Amino acid sequence: MRRRLVAVILSLVAGVLLAVEVPLAVSDARSAGQTLVADRTTDTARLARLAAPALAADDVGALQPEVRAYDDLYGIRVEVYDRGGQLLLSSAPGSAARSAPDTLARALAGRRAADPLPVLPQHAGSLSVAEPVLRGSEVAGAVVTVSPTDRLRAHVLTTWGLLAAAAGAALGLAGLVTVPVARWILRPVRRLDDAVHSLTQGDLTAHVDVGPGPPELRRLADDFNRMAEAIRTSHGQQRALVADASHQLRNPLTALRLRVEALEHHLGPAGRAEHRLAVEEAERLTRVLDDTLALARAQEDREDREDDHSRAGDPRAVDVRECARDRLRAWSEVAARDDTTMLLAGDGACWVLARPGVLEQVLDAVLDNALRFAVGGTVTVSVDVLDPVEVALCIVDDGPGLTAEQCAAATRRFWRGPDQQNVPGSGLGLAIASTLVERCGGRLALSPASPHGLQVDIRLPRLDAARSPVRSRPQPVPTPGFAER
Repeated sequence: MRRRLVAVILSLVAGVLLAVEVPLAVSDARSAGQTLVADRTTDTARLARLAAPALAADDVGALQPEVRAYDDLYGIRVEVYDRGGQLLLSSAPGSAARSAPDTLARALAGRRAADPLPVLPQHAGSLSVAEPVLRGSEVAGAVVTVSPTDRLRAHVLTTWGLLAAAAGAALGLAGLVTVPVARWILRPVRRLDDAVHSLTQGDLTAHVDVGPGPPELRRLADDFNRMAEAIRTSHGQQRALVADASHQLRNPLTALRLRVEALEHHLGPAGRAEHRLAVEEAERLTRVLDDTLALARAQEDREDREDDHSRAGDPRAVDVRECARDRLRAWSEVAARDDTTMLLAGDGACWVLARPGVLEQVLDAVLDNALRFAVGGTVTVSVDVLDPVEVALCIVDDGPGLTAEQCAAATRRFWRGPDQQNVPGSGLGLAIASTLVERCGGRLALSPASPHGLQVDIRLPRLDAARSPVRSRPQPVPTPGFAER
């Protein structure tokens, strides 16, 4: 932007200089030409007066010393013609006549005449001025002076050079002034642009340093800082409200659940079915509160993330395949209970950088969702290196799956499929997983599996780009009641 602003200002300055100096240069050239024509006209008229008696006495040779002295002094050729246009005398005998025919014809017609003056330096030529020689009221001949224009063109060229140098100096001075002025104007704009970009990327700590600059931009920076502070405050209050409400509701909900469970011994057979439904609803509400609290923690802003480093530790190297193997073992009992097979594909290590426990939470959320819908089926987890900079973690189940439109909406908070209302869950698991993956610098995407089921693709930045894993066929993870194949 600064270059464009400087270019616009300098273009305007250059336009003003051209508008001023071009007419000035043309006017100077015209003035110098008019001065030369006036001088040559005066001299030619004087020589015409001297030639009148010589032509009357038919003694043109008497003018030879005068015209020769004039030519030697000024370097201007003098030619004398009779009434018929014949050359009678020249200050440079033996040279061809150089006067302009039209100029001579006008003089012999009784009119004073001069050649049009070439005002441009590149137009070489000479200036012809003719004066009629009168005998009474009749034209007896004409005197023509032919003046070289070298000195005139040199003068015009020098003047134009000085004007061009002055324009260049003015343009350079304008550039020296414009660059710091443009920086002064645009520095607050650049800082504001950086802060707005950071804010749109989720950095709620974005702040604009109000420094030197136009008053309007300083006021705009102040307003942005107040707006950013209001957003931070509102975001913090909302997150605190969700976390506090989730935390505060868990205790009375737990107490209520215990009391409801205690009523089982006081109910008859007819009320036990309703009692069981009430307990299940209490459990579902507990899960919703736990997931809401987890999502609120996962969406902490950067200030809270820096504080979390002291509580949860700095990011560290994590072997994604080993982490996946551990979580599959942890979920093996749930899989065995539902007669579900879990497979892990690939060999070798795939290292990424993540904070402790984050990948475990992501895998728990995705595996919980997969095992819930793939009862009696298969859940396959594969870890691969797609390229030197990225690790791919893919979880595929052969459950009923989702459509492409539903996959796009499944990572929204509290989203439930139209055919999943009776399936236990809060609709927050995939939203939490997506948020945690983004915090690791990766991305999570859902897509329908073939021929049916759901595929969860997770891409994470690779820590060690020098090692390449060896792909292998999927291997079953040992689960209670199942043997490896």
